[in-house]
Amino acid sequence: MKNFITGVFTLMAMSFTFAQANSDMSTQNGNMNTATVDQTGLMNSNELTQDGNRNTADIDQVGALNTNLAESIGNRNSIDVDQLGLGNSNEVSQQGNRNEATTWQIGSFNSTQQTQIGRRNEVTSIQWGNDNTAVQYQDGRRNTAGSLQWGDDNTTAQVQLGRRNSATGVQMGNDNLLVQYQQGNDNSAIHFQVGDDNIAASVQVGDDNMTIGSQIGSDNLLVQLQIGNGNSATDTQMGDGNIALINQSGDSHIHVGVQTGNNNSLMVNQSN
Repeated sequence: MKNFITGVFTLMAMSFTFAQANSDMSTQNGNMNTATVDQTGLMNSNELTQDGNRNTADIDQVGALNTNLAESIGNRNSIDVDQLGLGNSNEVSQQGNRNEATTWQIGSFNSTQQTQIGRRNEVTSIQWGNDNTAVQYQDGRRNTAGSLQWGDDNTTAQVQLGRRNSATGVQMGNDNLLVQYQQGNDNSAIHFQVGDDNIAASVQVGDDNMTIGSQIGSDNLLVQLQIGNGNSATDTQMGDGNIALINQSGDSHIHVGVQTGNNNSLMVNQSN
């Protein structure tokens, strides 16, 4: 990372000597929209559309070949994008009112896609490293989603359909995969991956469900499936090569699983 930062500042210094071919295309349709765009470096690209009233946007690009494509269609939506590095890409689409989207990218060739449809939704993606991918989609009201990636080649995908759902994913390491899907209302999913090559998936269909997952180590697999209402699943994996497969069908099930060591296997089925 130190060499990367040094390279970025070297590139910035060179960009002042040569032509700075940054590009910006910003369009505002409506009333009292505000946008600030700052581009420093070489061949950064920004395309921003605000269609409605009282939308705000703050775009900062430092480095080279960073791209941002963002739109707010509606009223009082907010977009905040910070890109520092090389070849990072961000796409944000918001349709509705009072939605907030934040993207921070520090490194190279990170990719973020965030879509929000509805009202008062909030989404955040933070990427510190290289070649990380985050995709987040929310359709409904008052949903919140957050993704933190610290390392290289991590992938996060989070989808929420409904109201007042919350999804949080944290990846610290390399080559981790996290998928979280929630359909319904008042569901919550929180997953931590610390290490390399871990896989976690949480699927919730219903209301008031909760999943929590912690993976500390490498090559662990965790799958949590909930179909129903008021279910709870909490799993911790500390070690390498552990497998946990949790299936809850019906209402009000509770599961707590702890795996400490290597190459453990756990399968749980709960139904009513």
